[in-house]
Amino acid sequence: MQTVTGSFVGSGGLSLFWKGWLPQGDVKAVIHLIHGYAEHVDRYANVVNELVPAGYAVMGNDHRGHGRSDGRRGHVRRFQDFVDDEHLFYLQVIRFRMPDVPRFVLGHSMGSLIAMDYVEQRPENVKGLVLSGTGSKPGPDIPPLLVKITGILSSVLPWVHVKSPLPPEFISRDEDVVKAYVEDPLVYNVITPRLAHEMNKSVVRVASGAHALAMPVLIQLGSLDTSFSGQRELFEAIGSKDKTFKLYEGLKHEVYNELPQDRKRVLEDLRAWLDAHL
Repeated sequence: MQTVTGSFVGSGGLSLFWKGWLPQGDVKAVIHLIHGYAEHVDRYANVVNELVPAGYAVMGNDHRGHGRSDGRRGHVRRFQDFVDDEHLFYLQVIRFRMPDVPRFVLGHSMGSLIAMDYVEQRPENVKGLVLSGTGSKPGPDIPPLLVKITGILSSVLPWVHVKSPLPPEFISRDEDVVKAYVEDPLVYNVITPRLAHEMNKSVVRVASGAHALAMPVLIQLGSLDTSFSGQRELFEAIGSKDKTFKLYEGLKHEVYNELPQDRKRVLEDLRAWLDAHL
């Protein structure tokens, strides 16, 4: 396995970090990885270790305000900036390095919203879409009143940092995963009202446009995931005739980072689906 890193120019001229993991020999497809809120691409080692030995390249960038990329932590001016960044990453890095290789887009959590928004706007050159930790509405643990207050604060105090309402234990039942998450210096637990408001708007908006998705789609979810709601409604709304819904009983938000015996099944399902759609 070969690891490559670099930076590219995102929307508005921001410098964004990217990383790629390449297999030995021929690359049968590239996985355009779009990570979730408050984390970074290096948290997807389990996906990398499953797919790269099978001939896939995995490439992703740290979002603006995340990981090793520039920008205020936990903040975005508008959700479209994330979407534009992913297209610029594709143009400047993925297509430049692997112009003739099939591409799948894989998005987790907030990254699933970015991924759906991106492929709804730019479906060209995307062979398939994988979504994990996703949904069509804000999660059940977020009161409607908080959503309204966030919308107000987004206009008057868009930059202020507030503590994230989700405890770290929501990601996985694996205590080692939770401990590593808490101790990771590139992971944070703050968010700005603007980013929270942009996410709350985007989850509804991209779900309403899901009928336009015509490429194959795989959704992988834990039954105990409370990050979003309306997962089944999202699946039903997707326009593709080739769509698969995988619900894993007893798993939490990060299905790729769950207990070893559980994540093994999730990752094998992911690889089998990708192999079947080459």
